Amino acid sequence: MRKKNVAETFAELERLAHKTDDIRVMSAAMRNQWEAAKRTGAKVRRGRPRKDPNEKSLIVPISIEPALLEAIDKFAKAVGVTRSRLVAEGLRLRMKA
Repeated sequence: MRKKNVAETFAELERLAHKTDDIRVMSAAMRNQWEAAKRTGAKVRRGRPRKDPNEKSLIVPISIEPALLEAIDKFAKAVGVTRSRLVAEGLRLRMKA
């Protein structure tokens, strides 16, 4: 198989750019997504919520034994919180004592 030269590659890209046989009307869900993206740039589907810049968390690398980390992850999943939230709550409780 021979390698295509630049002119052939650009010609193929140009052909694909003007190809219209796969264009169809947007569904209602696609229209909603399009309108939301135009308005805010945000996704319509669920995702990580935006945080207030004044309340942003800092990433802090710490060392935790692998077995303890596994236990933390299992417990966090069981109670429905993130690992970060569980660790932060634990530290808050410890500092109160």
